[in-house]
Amino acid sequence: MNEKFYALPVEKQSQILNAAYKVFATNQYKKTPTSEIATEAGISKSLLVHYFHNKRELYLFLWNYAADLTRKYTFLSLFSINSYFETEPDIQSIIQQDVQDATHTTLEMLLSILNLDFIRKDIEFARIYKEILYASDGMLKYWYRTGNYDVTTFEQEYLEMINHWKMVYGKGKENDRKQL
Repeated sequence: MNEKFYALPVEKQSQILNAAYKVFATNQYKKTPTSEIATEAGISKSLLVHYFHNKRELYLFLWNYAADLTRKYTFLSLFSINSYFETEPDIQSIIQQDVQDATHTTLEMLLSILNLDFIRKDIEFARIYKEILYASDGMLKYWYRTGNYDVTTFEQEYLEMINHWKMVYGKGKENDRKQL
């Protein structure tokens, strides 16, 4: 499966995968046009279909690829978290700068691709983003300090937090917010 894709140079494979991850990450599966993925990857739609017969095959390939990386590098997430909290000054200064740069870049990217119509007009998205970063940092610190590395629990709690933000900051019905 995907022999044609694997025959490409690694750099071209990465270009296509990154484009597909980006476009799928910013749209629901059903609303993701393969033409947008192809454009982002700098290839034609027909070439994308040549490598992955259809959108479903590409999506499942991406899912399996990410899962394989997680299985192959079981401690990748834990290493990243521990690196984030590294206290060695020589290392910490570099990692924290990288985190700040990535945070800024991510905010700019989100602002350019998100439809902010679902957010209440009286709240700036940059403020919400900052709150999400602070809460995420707190959750990671708790996870790091307690040694509780249960990814399923972490993911569930994070999704609960996201749903809370949707209720607080979203434009939903007034009754939705009163349920808090």
